[in-house]
Order: sequence, then C-alpha cells, then structure tokens
Amino acid sequence: MAECDHTFTATLISILSVKEALNSEMENFVKVRAAIDKRKLRDEDKVAIFNIVSTMSYQVFFIDKEADIEKIKEEFNKMNVKLNYDSEQILKRYIERLKE
Repeated sequence: MAECDHTFTATLISILSVKEALNSEMENFVKVRAAIDKRKLRDEDKVAIFNIVSTMSYQVFFIDKEADIEKIKEEFNKMNVKLNYDSEQILKRYIERLKE
C-alpha cells in the first residue's frame, strides 16, 4: 500500500489564556494537551489553537517565552500536517514579544 501523500495544513485560530480556552468549545482540546505535556492548567497561561484545515480537528499548544516554533512544527510533522506560513509568522512574532 502506497504511503499517503496528502498533507493537511494547520491554521492558527487564536491565542487565548487557559481560562478563556476552558470556557469555550476548546476546553477538551486544552485538557488533552495539558495531559500530553504533563502540565498543570493555570488560568493565566496562554495557548495557541490551530484548526487542521478541512477537518473538525484542533490542536492546542502552550505558548510562553520558552515556546519553540520548530518543536511545534515537528509535532505537526508527526501528524502529517504543515503549519500555514502566515500562522507561523504570527506565532513567531508573538513568542518574540514574550521574550522582551
């Protein structure tokens, strides 16, 4: 059987505080990512929420000044997903601002 060539694209929907995300339809996605990352949920932490284009799938990543865009892209790669260029640029700028 041939390997699937189709690559999905992830688009940044929003960057929210954990508190905002937990009060939205993204609640379960945030909880899943926290479990994967073995991370305690704190209201003030920020998460980036991505939609996998033309699916009902969402991915959430915690964003802080230690966030690494390359690690996020690696995670997407494992899922056969590419990060949309504009979303990547927005996220890079956001992380850079956190470091100031």
